[in-house]
Amino acid sequence: MNRRRLTGQVFSATAFMVIGAVAAMLLFGAGRTPSSARTPAARTVDIGFSQDMIVHHQQAVTMAQAVGGRVSAPVAQLATGIELNQLKEIGQMQGWLSLWNAPQVPSGPPMTWMASGQDHGHGGHAAGSAAGRGRAGGDTMPGMASVQEVQRLGETKGTAADAWFLKLMIRHHEGGLIMTTAAARAATLPQVRSLATLITAEQRQETATMIGLLSAMGQRPLATPAHG
Repeated sequence: MNRRRLTGQVFSATAFMVIGAVAAMLLFGAGRTPSSARTPAARTVDIGFSQDMIVHHQQAVTMAQAVGGRVSAPVAQLATGIELNQLKEIGQMQGWLSLWNAPQVPSGPPMTWMASGQDHGHGGHAAGSAAGRGRAGGDTMPGMASVQEVQRLGETKGTAADAWFLKLMIRHHEGGLIMTTAAARAATLPQVRSLATLITAEQRQETATMIGLLSAMGQRPLATPAHG
């Protein structure tokens, strides 16, 4: 990756995070006087979803950037769209966490917030089951690529790079949908539910496109991540 592209990506990431944080401040009323501010009280699901989805999105961004200049035009365009969408959403969720005075990263195992949704009558059995079984070894969110898989992505070129990127990203999106569909139901704040719903729609559309591209190459996706 050349210096100009790297500089551009760093600038884009910073810009989207700043935009997201500013949007969150406006959304929640930051900047008003203390007596007029009405910052909603986030609960476990809102915070946990935001923290976990930031981590999940960050790997998608890494994979999208890893194939720059080494894939076909349709796959490159798709990767760029995924990168830009997810950087914007990362910034929005980071802005929320700052306003909530919550850590930017989770302090314990991922997806425990999905089980906590049941405490408020939102999550249901499926969400709790996904939290327990939807990740390898209890430490990784569903759909996440291993270090070796990402390394292979960075070393592959041409048609093989197209296919491997599509396979990893389809599985990644399918894993993310386990969390977004749960948050769309269980989050306390309407803004969080709305973002989860938006991400769900985006990733379903992108997944359908990627499956079509992969099928045209005569190949099939990786196994769908397990969930309850």
